[in-house]
Amino acid sequence: MTSPNDPLAIIDSILAGNFTTADLASLRQSLTPSSSQNVVQLGKYNVNIGQGQGDIHIGDKIYQGTDANTIKTIIQAVLEEFALPSRGADKSLQKWKYLHTFKGHLGAVNALAISPNGQTLVSGSNDKTLKLWNLRTMQLLYSSPPSQTAITSLAISADGKIVVASSQGGTVRIWNLLTRELVGNPTKLHEGAINCVAINPDCQTVVTCGSDRTLKVIDLFTKEIIHNLPAGTTPIKAISISPDKQTLITASEAGTIKSWHLTTGKLIYSLAQAHESSINTVLFTPNCETLITASSDRTIKIWVINSAKQIELIHTLDRGKTPVKCLAIYPDANTLISGSEGGVVKFWDLETQEILHTLLEVHLSSINCLAISSDSQNFVTGSEGGNIKVWRRYS
Repeated sequence: MTSPNDPLAIIDSILAGNFTTADLASLRQSLTPSSSQNVVQLGKYNVNIGQGQGDIHIGDKIYQGTDANTIKTIIQAVLEEFALPSRGADKSLQKWKYLHTFKGHLGAVNALAISPNGQTLVSGSNDKTLKLWNLRTMQLLYSSPPSQTAITSLAISADGKIVVASSQGGTVRIWNLLTRELVGNPTKLHEGAINCVAINPDCQTVVTCGSDRTLKVIDLFTKEIIHNLPAGTTPIKAISISPDKQTLITASEAGTIKSWHLTTGKLIYSLAQAHESSINTVLFTPNCETLITASSDRTIKIWVINSAKQIELIHTLDRGKTPVKCLAIYPDANTLISGSEGGVVKFWDLETQEILHTLLEVHLSSINCLAISSDSQNFVTGSEGGNIKVWRRYS
């Protein structure tokens, strides 16, 4: 065994192929972040990954080329195993560990949803298929016949019985999640792509938004249109229904947020330039008190709807390096997960607005979608490259 107090010697042994399990354990211990350190400082060693030639500096030693790639892999493995604690916060550390990769899709994964019981993952892809996966056995349960166009968005009903999938061609298809059977024929709703679909928590209505700049509310069972609303001058990119079933939020390519009365279809409030560029996703917190948006302007913003029914900004989270593509929130409403075009996942404390944990290079391509199970034990990431990764929490 190499000296347990010398990470550089251990790394050299790894590169030479001469190392033991004890060496790897010692390296992980040496590189585990402490509560006062951030992602670029691991243990007592500063680790800098260069933007140019990819040189990696660990302490006073420089690794290049293939060696640098090896070291980067080692460091990434460490980061995936150990979380970054909240700075100054007295909170129990929650750790996430990579568990499995699903590789069944042949195109970008655009949407993910986990059933309320946490056992089934549903995915939709540019390969025009919807797939069901067992999150316990990690087996593929079902793959739909290809539709005519890519699947763009998914939603599972609160009772776990129904899956609604929208398409690039403007149609929605409905599956019985329990029998895996298609319910009726595809229904054409929009001229052009449907960007987002959501099911009302009452399991009675579905909301869709399209690149044709319209917003539609339909009956889940008859598929009859209840409201057909003009949504603005630019396409809506994301929608979210409040847990109390009263309010619908839409977010547009132009950075505008609007609130609507879901039952009447009446516009309540419109806020232009909420973001500097396209809003890619929006969600309500489970307690209905706040809503959160993420944008191509690389920011995440937290909003409240005040007593005057106006949408009011309360926090802007630190700007990242690449557009934020997707969000998911813990069921307890305390922690937010974000996924970026750069393949990075971040965990945020919604009370302090601080980063709790960062996972680098989760995917080598954009993270298009995220989902977390209702028991907060598993979360999944879907990529532009077509892979889905499963992560499990442990303490």
